[in-house]
Amino acid sequence: MQATWMTAAVLLGPTAAGAAIIETFDVGSGLHTSSVQIDFASGNGYTFNVHWQDSSTTGWDLLLAIAADLDMVELDYSTSEFGVFLQGIEVMGDSDWGIGAGWPEIEDYWHYWTAEPGEDDWTFAMVGADLRTVSDGSFDGWVFMSSDAPQPLPSPGALLLLAMAGACRRRRRCWS
Repeated sequence: MQATWMTAAVLLGPTAAGAAIIETFDVGSGLHTSSVQIDFASGNGYTFNVHWQDSSTTGWDLLLAIAADLDMVELDYSTSEFGVFLQGIEVMGDSDWGIGAGWPEIEDYWHYWTAEPGEDDWTFAMVGADLRTVSDGSFDGWVFMSSDAPQPLPSPGALLLLAMAGACRRRRRCWS
């Protein structure tokens, strides 16, 4: 099993200095899957593979599904006539909160990024997560305190390897 994780680390490639995906989770149910990556200012990141069914599922629906399925995830947000504004996220003790009070000198708010299936790079979202309809295989990224893109997207081979490792982990019977 340790060799599997080492291989996955090589396939995922280098990330920003000090940044690392701490853990990956599977949540929800349905035929489709989109991934949500949350990168905290500390450099810690988490990936959530969210399974969904409804063709009108939004990026915001993915975040709500994560928070509903996992007790270790909390969201703080506000709503207005302009939509939903994410103020804070906590995952397993990592947390960041901000409303952009220090902007433009300090980017103390959550930046929203997307990538469609087959794309290798993140794109800064031009609409809010509550307006973006996701597609099977899409990625959503949230980054705090930086306008830099989230950590690099994993290659398709790494995704397969991570999925196999996750299935192996659930069964507790793996390669030796």
